[in-house]
Amino acid sequence: MRISVVITCFNEAGNIVPCLESLLTQTYPADKFEVVVADGGSRDQTQELVKSLADLHPQIKLVVEPKPGTAAGRNAGIRAAQYEYIAFIDADCEAPASWLERLAACYSAYKIREPQLAAVGGGNLPPEDASPFVAAIGIALDSYAGSFNSAQGRQFNQPRFVAGLATLNTLIERSILENLGCFDETLGSEAEDADLNYRLHQAGWKLLFLPGADVWHKMRPTPRGWLKNMFRYGKGRARLLKRYPQMWQLSFILPLVFLLVMVSLPLAAVAKVFWLGWLYFPVLFVFSYFLAHQKGRSELFWQVGLVLLIQHFGYAVGEGYGLLSRSVR
Repeated sequence: MRISVVITCFNEAGNIVPCLESLLTQTYPADKFEVVVADGGSRDQTQELVKSLADLHPQIKLVVEPKPGTAAGRNAGIRAAQYEYIAFIDADCEAPASWLERLAACYSAYKIREPQLAAVGGGNLPPEDASPFVAAIGIALDSYAGSFNSAQGRQFNQPRFVAGLATLNTLIERSILENLGCFDETLGSEAEDADLNYRLHQAGWKLLFLPGADVWHKMRPTPRGWLKNMFRYGKGRARLLKRYPQMWQLSFILPLVFLLVMVSLPLAAVAKVFWLGWLYFPVLFVFSYFLAHQKGRSELFWQVGLVLLIQHFGYAVGEGYGLLSRSVR
């Protein structure tokens, strides 16, 4: 199996070298994979750093895609790729040495049993030296309250077919991507991976999550960055719900219910029933302590609570804004 690893980046001078170095140390045979970096016109030293490594390692190549957005960058990487399988990883991630070998072996093994298998992928974990806040993100995401059981955040113990795979850790057959029209560039950098996952399912393809095939992800290092990210996720989801009304399910209704409950909190002064909404906060932090304790990191319980608080508010406001805004379509 020959694989083209595609990385999209924009102003990732602080991350791209560790990412590429982790790919250069893969146990997968070097003559069976290449690395395509699709840069969105970085204004820092990203392109120069990639070119320096490419001069030393011919399996690395750089393409520049002037059209903004992650979707356009991934499509540019696919066009520049020369092999029949595409693996995606993000510039702020690092891959364990066995990452590519594990994805390829599992894809080959499961494809025999399940011909409709389109892609395999793993999770993303905070680095071992992550800050307390980033470590707390990893803990929070490994729960239904933090990820709605999405493979983006959960650390499942057994292989399972899932509704979606995170495109920071996925191996997929190139011909399947191309037959679907690859990524929808009208989405820019909002929910383009969720859109692809949905279209794959609609076409009858299956996606398999592989435990242990994780990458280390630096995630958003500050509360502000996490809030912006969650708002973008919520807004992106609203965009898809408008495009595909049949996509609606309980997990996408809950953020709107949460938003209504939070907006009604001031009404507790006039009606006792609205006091129930205030229970969210003590329950959240008790639950956060349980999650942190379960991971052996009890001291992080308040950071876990903060992560969940930001996530719930940011995603709910983003989804609500996206549904109400005429500009989001």
